[in-house]
Amino acid sequence: MRNGVAMSILTATLMGVCVATAQIVDALERGGKVSWKFLSSNYEITGAISQSGSLSAGDPVLFPFQDLNNDGVALDVLLDLADLVPDVGLNYQIPLIATVISDDGTSAIVRWTGSLDPNQCITVNIGGTQVNALVTHAEGSLQGQVTRIDCQPDRLGQMPHYVNLQIVPNGGDDHNYLLVRGYLFCVQQEMFLTNARIFNMDWIGYGGGVPKSLGNVNDDCIVDDADLLAVLFAFGTSDPDTDTNGDGIVDDADLLTVLFNFGTGG
Repeated sequence: MRNGVAMSILTATLMGVCVATAQIVDALERGGKVSWKFLSSNYEITGAISQSGSLSAGDPVLFPFQDLNNDGVALDVLLDLADLVPDVGLNYQIPLIATVISDDGTSAIVRWTGSLDPNQCITVNIGGTQVNALVTHAEGSLQGQVTRIDCQPDRLGQMPHYVNLQIVPNGGDDHNYLLVRGYLFCVQQEMFLTNARIFNMDWIGYGGGVPKSLGNVNDDCIVDDADLLAVLFAFGTSDPDTDTNGDGIVDDADLLTVLFNFGTGG
């Protein structure tokens, strides 16, 4: 019987399995995404006009991790400025490249930085007034401390699976900011040069966990014997909860997924 063959594979494989705790950054990347919520900040506009104030919390967003610089690490994200300042009219995405500053297995510091130079004349909303502006440069930085938390649903309601990592700001204004530079009325002269800066940023993020596609069919943030038993009991059925690859049947491919990832997470 196929179930008997599967159990034999299971027994032989588990004899050589060693469970190890991954580094924080490995766990973050494995989660595939991060949920993020902007909580508050101050802003300041200088140059051709002067204005300052505060920004209130935005809606939570989900950032899929990507490898935007082809360095083999999928931790980069695209920051949509419209998510951060939705009423201004800055419809640009800044590619934020991840750099791991430290990771001791208990906590990690990750910095995301990036910039772009649109050189585009657009209509923006400044203090309730619509004006044309030539946006020449935008840059941003987010730096967070990543720590382990108990496996739980994403508190922001964005992640498709349970999470076990929390990210909070780290590094102050030097590493958590947004800067946009341009010229009012799209006139590229010094007298119209304007700089807008967002600083004193507070935000929170959640990530990690182990997705079902890696064999964590019971969503408890680790691939273990509970997942193996669930797949074995559903073997040969079309049970969607244990169909790790979504091909409509629980079979050898799903069993091997669990075996190859056994011990992952935790």
